[in-house]
Amino acid sequence: MHIAAVLKRKGTEIITASPDDRIDSVARKLAHHKIGAVLVMKDDGLPAGILSERDIVRAVAADGAAALERPAAELMTRDLVTGSPSDTVSQIMAVMTQRRIRHLPILDGGELVGLVSIGDIVKARLDDAELEVESLRGYVAGMG
Repeated sequence: MHIAAVLKRKGTEIITASPDDRIDSVARKLAHHKIGAVLVMKDDGLPAGILSERDIVRAVAADGAAALERPAAELMTRDLVTGSPSDTVSQIMAVMTQRRIRHLPILDGGELVGLVSIGDIVKARLDDAELEVESLRGYVAGMG
């Protein structure tokens, strides 16, 4: 299965923040949408970085409540790893595991088209396994 199919199933809505958004605002956005990360976007429509719940927790642990007043640009991860709609679920899973990341922006021809989480990838793998089991059941039932 390719990432394009995962995006088609889950949708391509991407929750974003601007580099100047305060961390308290980003935290409310994460909670409201029940998500673990937002892409921090540049003016050209491309991601400047990604900001996750973990980034926020680490900053609060280090700096206390003052961390909530800092801009997203200060806490975001700038070194983005990205994927493509033509990547397979297995390829993306390997990248996420090797790099220890839980969210991956998907670019197509330099344009942002989606964001997948490790949960999306696991769901896709489970759906594939279920389909395979049903196919094998049908095959075995047809033999009898």
